[in-house]
Amino acid sequence: MPPLPSSNSPIEKRFFSITEVAAEVGENASVLRYWEKEFRQLNPRTNARGKRFYTRKEIDLIGQIRDLVRGHGFTLDGARRVLNGEVAAPEAPAPDGRAEALARLQRLRERVLALQAEPVAASTAPAAPVE
Repeated sequence: MPPLPSSNSPIEKRFFSITEVAAEVGENASVLRYWEKEFRQLNPRTNARGKRFYTRKEIDLIGQIRDLVRGHGFTLDGARRVLNGEVAAPEAPAPDGRAEALARLQRLRERVLALQAEPVAASTAPAAPVE
C-alpha cells in the first residue's frame, strides 16, 4: 500500500472534466469531442453516463494538437501525421504574412494621410455649371 501524503501537501488531481480541459487549453468542448474522433491517441475515460475524464497526458496531447492546428496552420490530417511521426514537426511558427500585411497597411495609411494634408490647388479652368 502506498504511503499516504502528509496533511500539508496538496492532493494532485488525476482526472479533469471536459469543461476544465476546454477552459485550460482555450478550445470549446465540442472541438475536443471532434478531435477525439479524429485522433486515435486522444481517448479519455468515460463513466457509465458518458462523462469524459482526461488525464494530464491527454491534456498535453490536446495542447500539441492545438499548437499544430492553430499555431502552425496544419490541417487535422497534417497534425495527425506529425503526431504519428510520418512528418517532422515544425521548429518555428509558420509565417502567415501578418507582419508584412500590417507594414503594408501602415505605409498605405501614411500615404493617405499625407495626401489629405496637402492643400488642394485651385483649378485654373472654370468649374462647369451644375444643371
